[in-house]
Amino acid sequence: MKTARYKAVHVKAVIALLFAFSVGLCRSDSSAQVGRPLTTAELTQINASLSLMRTAGLGTQANDGQKLLQLGMWRAASPDDAYIAEAQKAGGTPYAYTLSPGHQPTAIVLADRFFTETTPLGRAAVMIHEIGHYKAYVKSGRSDEYDGYKAEYDTYPQLGLSEKDGLVYFAMLDGTAEYVVPRDKSYAKRPDLQQFLTN
Repeated sequence: MKTARYKAVHVKAVIALLFAFSVGLCRSDSSAQVGRPLTTAELTQINASLSLMRTAGLGTQANDGQKLLQLGMWRAASPDDAYIAEAQKAGGTPYAYTLSPGHQPTAIVLADRFFTETTPLGRAAVMIHEIGHYKAYVKSGRSDEYDGYKAEYDTYPQLGLSEKDGLVYFAMLDGTAEYVVPRDKSYAKRPDLQQFLTN
């Protein structure tokens, strides 16, 4: 069985680009349709994640996710998705990304591994991460990893995300330490982050 120290080091080695494209891609072609509509099976997983949020008392996040679903914003990546391919070529394992030219995001694209390599709680956490980016774009016209990881970290205890949910959980801790702590030092005092950083 792998030790906590091994897990921390291993995770930090493999998640450098885990959410590299979830910051929101400001490309000149971002107005073009990206991804494909969700299949019935994928839609079932999305709705299950929204239900988990509601059950956990995260009604605001669930409502935001439902609104984005009604707008057709959640899309599945096509096999030839250029952004995901670029991240994978660089050694990353992206689960999702938010595409936006400014104040109005055009899509939140979910990689195949989002549906096949995550737990139900992991999918809910990734969705909350992307909702963080979406809301930041709508508000200010820009977003970075601070927005996604802060949204994810602030809700994960209530959601119930844990070590059992694998890489999504460890990536959330690592991303919070890297992107949120430098802007808000109070996060550095959180016991879970202190433990993660010292392992």
